[in-house]
Amino acid sequence: MTNVSIRLLTFNDYDEDISSEQFIPCNQRSYVIQMFGLNHSGEKYAVTVTGYYPFFYVKVGEDWTTSNKLCFTQYLYKLVGSKYFENTIIKTTLVKKNKLYGFNSGKQCKFLKVEFVNLHSFKRFKNLWYDYETKVPKVKTLDYCGYPTELYEAQIPPLLRMFHIKNIKPSGWILLPLNHCSVIQGKYTGQTSCRYEVTIDYKRIITDPDNESRVPYTIASFDIEASSSHGDFPIAKKDYIKLAQEMVDAWDGEDSTHTSDFIQDIILSSFGYAYEPVWNVSRVYIKSTITEPEVRHYIKMFMQCKNSEEVYISDKANSEMYTMEDEYISEGISNHNIEESTPTFLKKQVVKSGQSVLGILNNTTFTREIRIQMLNVLLCASFPEVKGDEITFIGTTFWKYGDSEPYLNHCIVVGSCNDLQEVQNTCIQNYKCEARAMIAWSNLIQTEDPDIVTGYNIFGFDYPFMYTRSKELNISSEFLKLSRNHNEICWKKDWKTNTYNIEENTIIIASGQHNLKFIKMNGRLNIDMYNYFRRDYTLMSYKLDYVSGYFIGDRVISYQHVGTNTKIVSKNLIGLDKGSYVIFEEESYTVDKYKNGEKFKVVQIVSNESIFYIQGNIDPDMKKKVRWGIAKDDVTPQDIFRMTNEGPKERYTIAKYCIQDCNLVHHLMNKIDVITGYIEMSGLCSVPMDYLVMRGQGIKLTSYIAKKCREKGYLMPVLDKTLTNEGYEGAIVLPPKRNLYLDDPIACVDYGSLYPSSMISENISPDSKVWTKEYNLDGHLIKVFGEQDDTGRFIYDNLKEYNYVDITYDTYQWRNKTKDEKSARIKVKVGYKTCRFAQFPKGELGILPAILKECLAARKHTRKQIIHEKDEFMKNVLDKRQLSIKITANSIYGQTGAKTSTFYDQDVAASTTATGRKLLLYGQHVIEDAYKDRIVTTVSYGPVRTNAEYVYGDTDSIFFKFNLQEIDGTPIHGQTALKITIELAKQSGELASKFLKQPHDLEYEKTFLPFCLLSKKRYVGMMYTDDDTHCKRTSMGIVLKRRDNAPIVKDIYGGIIDILMKNKNIDKAVEFLQSSLNQLMCGNIPMDKLVITKSLRGNYKNPKQIAHKVLADRITRRDPGNKPNIGDRIAYVYFKHDNTRALQGEKIETPEYIQTHKLVIDYAHYITNQIMVPVQQVFALVLERMTLFKKKKGITLRQWNRQLADLKLKYPNKEVYDNQLDKLRNREVKSVLFDGYLRSIVNQSNGVRPISDYFPVC
Repeated sequence: MTNVSIRLLTFNDYDEDISSEQFIPCNQRSYVIQMFGLNHSGEKYAVTVTGYYPFFYVKVGEDWTTSNKLCFTQYLYKLVGSKYFENTIIKTTLVKKNKLYGFNSGKQCKFLKVEFVNLHSFKRFKNLWYDYETKVPKVKTLDYCGYPTELYEAQIPPLLRMFHIKNIKPSGWILLPLNHCSVIQGKYTGQTSCRYEVTIDYKRIITDPDNESRVPYTIASFDIEASSSHGDFPIAKKDYIKLAQEMVDAWDGEDSTHTSDFIQDIILSSFGYAYEPVWNVSRVYIKSTITEPEVRHYIKMFMQCKNSEEVYISDKANSEMYTMEDEYISEGISNHNIEESTPTFLKKQVVKSGQSVLGILNNTTFTREIRIQMLNVLLCASFPEVKGDEITFIGTTFWKYGDSEPYLNHCIVVGSCNDLQEVQNTCIQNYKCEARAMIAWSNLIQTEDPDIVTGYNIFGFDYPFMYTRSKELNISSEFLKLSRNHNEICWKKDWKTNTYNIEENTIIIASGQHNLKFIKMNGRLNIDMYNYFRRDYTLMSYKLDYVSGYFIGDRVISYQHVGTNTKIVSKNLIGLDKGSYVIFEEESYTVDKYKNGEKFKVVQIVSNESIFYIQGNIDPDMKKKVRWGIAKDDVTPQDIFRMTNEGPKERYTIAKYCIQDCNLVHHLMNKIDVITGYIEMSGLCSVPMDYLVMRGQGIKLTSYIAKKCREKGYLMPVLDKTLTNEGYEGAIVLPPKRNLYLDDPIACVDYGSLYPSSMISENISPDSKVWTKEYNLDGHLIKVFGEQDDTGRFIYDNLKEYNYVDITYDTYQWRNKTKDEKSARIKVKVGYKTCRFAQFPKGELGILPAILKECLAARKHTRKQIIHEKDEFMKNVLDKRQLSIKITANSIYGQTGAKTSTFYDQDVAASTTATGRKLLLYGQHVIEDAYKDRIVTTVSYGPVRTNAEYVYGDTDSIFFKFNLQEIDGTPIHGQTALKITIELAKQSGELASKFLKQPHDLEYEKTFLPFCLLSKKRYVGMMYTDDDTHCKRTSMGIVLKRRDNAPIVKDIYGGIIDILMKNKNIDKAVEFLQSSLNQLMCGNIPMDKLVITKSLRGNYKNPKQIAHKVLADRITRRDPGNKPNIGDRIAYVYFKHDNTRALQGEKIETPEYIQTHKLVIDYAHYITNQIMVPVQQVFALVLERMTLFKKKKGITLRQWNRQLADLKLKYPNKEVYDNQLDKLRNREVKSVLFDGYLRSIVNQSNGVRPISDYFPVC
């Protein structure tokens, strides 16, 4: 064997000391890259890469010589001003390269390549081009002898640049020539726990891009369980916050005596020494024993204390920071919906009172929260430390990648526990104390040596809890030896505070804010499946039981009773094991759990036939879509807390539950094939897989574009990311012609990959931009960009070998709506801008269009490969590959418009959307003009008369109808019209595409019949593609698609839509609505149909006005350990509040709280605030066709038509008229369908008459 073949996994780059001296200069530390990987048989490798030097480029004058280079180098040393960094620049080279921004006809610019001995010096010298006098550092030019030098490529991490240079896929295969590297064998003889350790110069590494072999990664999934002193959510390190809360609430209670003796009674009660325990005061458990005299002594100290520390209180109501996320969304770049995306800033209110305990309790100027925090400070200063909740179980299951079951089910238990004999490959280890149990887990990780460590919410709970407990037990340095590097403690030092902590990272992406706290284990890849699902999937809930049931399950094709069992025929049985439990769901507009979610035990599985048997007989409604889903064991947190303190039999149940959760995570990873997805995206974008887990979207696109720029000889400048108030026009929307089209088919054609194709067809790229001219609203030129000569002529304009394209777009600024600086910001048009882009000869393209063209071609090729590939594993690999290419290509346009992007260019983004707008209007005009009052001969029907008109258009799609008639003028409707419409829509797309630049293609996509168009981005219809006999209901933007509506809304709204779509009977839809409202008013709707869920964000401009945020804060006060996290979906139900003026946040509670406290549900709220508005909008479209409306207005509707005519005369402005017409129609719908119910609600609240008098059906 001449080469060692390794598949790469993780990386660790750092500066290594090459001298044994205690204090060494910076130049005595070398940059080292440590790579971990596996060979085909799973043997571990640690590869130390040397010889690579971090570097960046500096754009210098075209007349610079070697003399200038040497002088400039000395100038840099002078600016750094520290002898510590002497001789850290190891090499400087003058080179010629293309710059990414600004067209210059292929002329290369002069750059100085500066190479450094290590990472520290690289960063220190890079900072010379930053201005740190501002709050947010600004990129600046660095003047030298009158020339403003510019920084290039310094934003690219050296590790990634090494990948680019060597064309290494960070998750792929490399070859290491044995004659050019040193190898150490043996797990215990080297610096790491790997089987082999290799040292090699980076130049000797050989990439192996065509190797697709799978390796047997060892994957560990772990889960911890913890005790709870009070039965609430476990807290690893406790203070006196709970006692402080109870003290304030008791003091504010109606029966409070407001004396120091009362405070003494509360504290004595909390320590178990009160003669009569104070009601609602919990026990305090401290780390050591305490006597009653000692408690009384501490109470005396406490009462004499005065608060002298600063207390920090979050003040989100006054927040004003403008987040990049909000700008990103506002420009229409992201398709994700971010709730309450108002620009926000987290401030803190500082309170320093110097008051005594009684002074704090009696101070009415302090909020409850401030008083609690102040008392907590005094209690912590006066009393011994509180004992935190302890880890009691650590379950870990180990799988080999590609296997279908674990090779080891392991559980560490504090205390005795029965063996899990019924679960194969199981090992239970018992320990007497928590500290030994934690160290045993650390040893287990080193013994089994997993490549990947996963779990569910381990970044939010398990890792931080374990670390905090290790600190409490003083075992951190031993417990954290989890790396593959011998004796390496997995923490990092904060040099400012001289403290240690585990890794913390916050990323803000379209799915919200993710706070990640994890133990970085060099050599192992951490994956938290909770964060994975939050990032990539839109779900009703992200709890493990919901997610596992959602993904580990499939449709029930058929069922059959076999004695006392039921045979289930399905498709995909991945994750289903004998002995596990399943639930069944019946899906229509919402999901109903069969038999209220009863669980059925799986008694037999026939995998090769996709059949399994369950215990018991079931009879689900097969008219609906029925699916099975995996179900977790019924073990509540309270059960865990109770059973932990019982015996080995009870602890056996928890251990089994813990192992089950670990294996559920494995099943989820396998079902979705998370690893292959990460491998493909990592390989495409040249980033390590842990970058995809721990970092946002920007880094992978930075790496991808940087690599492509390098291949094409371009350099990327370091851009200033200072926020501006500039904006531009987004995608066009053709005004929707709202209606319920029951008989006229509505066809849809769309542009495939519109924005990437627009950048290619017009060569829109930073390096093709010749000039821009910006004008104000009066048409006056206010700003010019582009290289000009002394006469003002653009140097690179009107060159003979180039053609040019001008693109104009409107410019906007973000301004406060009012003079108040805290008012909402709106986008205001301020002018327009024209950009000229050069069209290169011989079909050549600028850097971004060329990259996109490669992406589109690569995806097309990959999809063709999938068709011919026979191996299922490779089919899945190719599918993940084409998906990675698609995501990356679609993200490039978005990043050009994101101000945080490393290749941001507003002109490129705005010109792309402007081209998209032009193409959408072109498609509309071609279809309307070509099929306007024309006789067309069709294959399916012969000659027909067409008079095409658009119905709606949005971004890349045009909806239209042909208004088909016979030659004699008789309208053609229904199924006949559908068949003709499909044929003509295909024909119209082909016609429009003939006149488009490559690679544009206006393709036929679908046809709807019926079609309900409510407004822009909101429609529903029965969709047909090529087959006019097969359809399915498809919708966009309506309440059926939203997660923050109660299921009852979807049931009623969906029922109405279903009747309109299938029966085309408006009156039947009205009858269904009335019947549903009667059932709701009578309280015959189960509570699970009334649950609303909303996602919790990190920041809100006015948090007290956000109902679910108010509830989340209330939950936190009730149970601090169970505090909802950012990104959690808060589930709540409206209940009848005694105070009619109560705010929304005071009228909602969790379903569990409502059941426990027997609160009365406010059914009326669901009619007025959830159901009425969306239903109004549907019936407003068909108002004149409703029998109830005709009875009210008269069968001829003369009075109504006169009312409409008067309204049009009153409001000649179309926009104002449309708005007033909407209000009028909605008022009429409300009057006909809802007013009776609303009057009943008012009468009921006033106690006039019982509701049964109005609704005898109850």
